Amino acid sequence: MTAQHAPETILAGLDDEVWPAIGFSRGTAADPAGTLRALVSADDENVREDALGSFWGALRSRVPAYPATAQAVPYLARACAAGIHQEALLELLHSVARGEDQPRNDQDELTAAVAAQVPLLLPLLAHDDQDIKRWLIRIVLRSGRSPETAEAIRARWAEESDPALCSALLSACRIAGPDVAAEIAAGELGPDRDPEIRLVAALNLVRDGASWTDELEATAITWARQGSEAEPVERWFDMDSVDWKDTDPDDQSFELLLQLLADRGELPVALRLLDAVLAAEGPGAGTRGRRALAAIEPLCVQFRAAPALLAPRLASLVTHQDLVVAGTAIEQLRRLGEEGRPAADALLTHASGERVAEAEDEFDAEDADEVADNALAALVDLGDPRAVPLLARDLPHRKEALETAAGISPSSRHDKPSVPFDPRLLDAARDLIRHPDSRNYSAPWYLCTLLASWGPQAAPALPELYTLLPKERQYAPDAVAAAAAGTEAAAEAADRLREAAEGASVYDRMPAAEALHRLTGDIAQLVEAIRPGLDDILYSQRDAMDRAGRLGPAGEPLLPRLRELLVPGEEWGLDDCLTAASAVRAIAGESAADELIPVLAQGLESQYPVIRASAVGVASRLGAGAAPLAERIAPLLESLKTFLPAARALLAIPGAVGPEGVVDREELTEALLATVDSARDPGTAIDLLRDLGGGSLPAAVVDRLRESLTAERRPPLRGFDLHRVSTDRQRRAALRAALGE
Repeated sequence: MTAQHAPETILAGLDDEVWPAIGFSRGTAADPAGTLRALVSADDENVREDALGSFWGALRSRVPAYPATAQAVPYLARACAAGIHQEALLELLHSVARGEDQPRNDQDELTAAVAAQVPLLLPLLAHDDQDIKRWLIRIVLRSGRSPETAEAIRARWAEESDPALCSALLSACRIAGPDVAAEIAAGELGPDRDPEIRLVAALNLVRDGASWTDELEATAITWARQGSEAEPVERWFDMDSVDWKDTDPDDQSFELLLQLLADRGELPVALRLLDAVLAAEGPGAGTRGRRALAAIEPLCVQFRAAPALLAPRLASLVTHQDLVVAGTAIEQLRRLGEEGRPAADALLTHASGERVAEAEDEFDAEDADEVADNALAALVDLGDPRAVPLLARDLPHRKEALETAAGISPSSRHDKPSVPFDPRLLDAARDLIRHPDSRNYSAPWYLCTLLASWGPQAAPALPELYTLLPKERQYAPDAVAAAAAGTEAAAEAADRLREAAEGASVYDRMPAAEALHRLTGDIAQLVEAIRPGLDDILYSQRDAMDRAGRLGPAGEPLLPRLRELLVPGEEWGLDDCLTAASAVRAIAGESAADELIPVLAQGLESQYPVIRASAVGVASRLGAGAAPLAERIAPLLESLKTFLPAARALLAIPGAVGPEGVVDREELTEALLATVDSARDPGTAIDLLRDLGGGSLPAAVVDRLRESLTAERRPPLRGFDLHRVSTDRQRRAALRAALGE
């Protein structure tokens, strides 16, 4: 180690650091300073590796925030520049800058901390190790504008010979210095250049405002059509689309180019490029299919006109010979909802099992069967009548399709059963209950949910449902009650439910008693089933409180025990107290405000967003009784998770909104308008806007809502939403209803 890279140089200032008390999460990195000294100073390589491992565990730990991370970054960068574990440290710094595995609230600070160290690391662009250069480029891609970095890339450009690295350098230069990137790109469109470099150059020029030309189109098409099945690709999980993708996560130039063209009003050009990819023939069909899918997803998510135009193109990919391509296309179609209907016939080719029958070996058959299950689920989601007989025929091994029919699948846009009664499916369900299949081990639960949705039409399945009462104690009772309601079998079903309740544990007795209540109106037995639940183990108590709240005033006999549960205990946390408060409010009404105020006040001051959200949710149902909490509720308008219940609570408190209140009317109006675009269900925000306007929507609000309705782009994504396209469709329906259009 040279003098300038001696430990004392790398660790300069370490003794002056004041580390936060929380430090890191575990291991030796609980002492950041000591771990840094071990990483830099130790002669024993094992000690250095242990220190490095400690930082990996600490900096990537899934925790709200460890402030020591940002403080450690400069020392880690100096160690890297000095030659210590360079590749590993660059990867670690990239992880910090990217926010990988980090549900943090300080990600901007962390990214800035890493970006500040990029000038120190730039000499590594000339390193002999390609992986070291690649990790540094990835860091640059996260680091924002930097003239110094852009000039360093310009200097390196003339020396670098590896096409893949040249492409990555040009992409990074686009981030660090768009002007420099455009200058470089202007000379890189020639047919003698590598297609990857030409594509990135085209993207840089378009980003710089260049008009679309035949030369740029030829450049993009040349890249998109090239590739072979043997071409190595990196499979990665994209959290935005919740999909596995097969392109390099650091090179999304084709997708970005198409998005940029669409964003500046040239969607037809983007579609033309896609069509060129899909029409190409010869080796590399799978690679081209994956490229097309990677570009289609963000277009559909961002632009409202895109799904209708791209659904037919997705249909062509559904029938692709590459099952990975076909399966990914099906997943994307499911997220389009109704706008995926043009692909229904293509979905049918898989759902019918044609590809399973054509499989050459058992492994291909398994893959084809999984795709067939997802294709059938997509048809079920669309409400296609051809789906029901196929589901009935193949019910034992159609797990995803059955989950979708029952409204349980997270991939479905429906959150409740959506398949109408069908006698063939009823027969198949009865047979599967009688003869369970290991390929669909959760089928009894799903079938209980589906059969319950059919009500008395499912009565022929009561004998099978009775056999499930001792096995599926949480789900079968509801199905029995629904199927028997109003039929000659109601009396026997009631006897069966009483028997199931009497022989069940405290936890399992409650759903049987609740089903009996729905069937017979017997409220006393339900109250007596819930009462011991409030004294049982924790998960029974929580279930009992939820059920007590659903009783409304009929739950009055349970109030004494629920009031006892308003006080935190050794194992009884504030979140549980708030669940009890919600039940008390549901039973006793607004008159319970005074006794609930203390626990709600504690909840509103909690450091945990979920607890604050629970507290303000109860407060919003107290009406004027929540007046003592108004000043504590107002700050919760700043959080997306608590905004709507906080706004509802404040609007219900006389004088809380307005000149003399805790919230300004105009500011609340603006926040509600923003929430219309960000909430999954904008109906609540629209209702509150109407309340704020005295029962009608003011003209200025109507104009803003109409702008939101007619915008070409979907609102920016806030938080995670698997079904963003369907969510936006529901948003627009709510807007049209509010506007009377």
